[in-house]
Amino acid sequence: MIKKKNLCIALFAYNRPSHLRRVLISLESYKIEQVYIFIDGPRNNKDKIIQQEIKFITKYNPYIKVNITKSKKNKGLAASITNGINILSKKYENIIILEDDCIPRKEFFIFVNKILKNSFYKNDPRPICGYQFPEIHNQNSKIIFPIFLKYFVPWGWCISSDYWKKYQIFLKKRKSKSIKDNLLKKINILTKKKRNKIWSEKFIEYNVLINKEIIFPNISLIKNIGFDGSGINSSITNKFNTFYSKVKKIKIKFDDSKNRDIKNKQTKILLKSIKYFY
Repeated sequence: MIKKKNLCIALFAYNRPSHLRRVLISLESYKIEQVYIFIDGPRNNKDKIIQQEIKFITKYNPYIKVNITKSKKNKGLAASITNGINILSKKYENIIILEDDCIPRKEFFIFVNKILKNSFYKNDPRPICGYQFPEIHNQNSKIIFPIFLKYFVPWGWCISSDYWKKYQIFLKKRKSKSIKDNLLKKINILTKKKRNKIWSEKFIEYNVLINKEIIFPNISLIKNIGFDGSGINSSITNKFNTFYSKVKKIKIKFDDSKNRDIKNKQTKILLKSIKYFY
């Protein structure tokens, strides 16, 4: 049996070369050595032309070792992400997932690495998300620390291959049923006509069902630039623009005793703004 390596970065792209370039520039500046890029196939001739630029950006990058997997046919984001993680979960214990509209801060990778080494996480692994809503983002904090929140947000995140495997088993056995959760009910209504294009709905459902809270930073470590009208499934808004807070250190201490108000705030934010996601 081949021993899995500890961690890799997966970057998913489609038809936004300018967004992808910004993400890659950030990775270059952090001296990231290797990235796995998954490019979904074109839907039309316009996409084919745009993807020529994406091919150039990814193929001729002298700073990062790029492993490219390009689909001949258009699978959609849901299948593209699922297939990509399935491939990498056979080789790596943990996978960082970025999309072409999610620009990470350098501290995001430090935050994730510190959590992966923490004894709490080793005993009870769960998704790690890097984005934080402006209403929760603590602008005055000089320390980055983890907090537990109920709902997963897919804008820069990390997952262990074992956790992903359990989720895939859940999908195979999953039976459609009503879940007593207001946010999931709202997501179900919004995604009714485009279920095959949305993957995060089922993942949110899985974590709610097994009562597994998600690890977030107290300040946002991801900048989402996808709400500019270029995305397939998102609207135009500046509601999710994040702050840049200068921090002095990252402290990984898990204390959930004061998190109730923040959890309630996340729920309210999502109920109000989930329409922009889907």
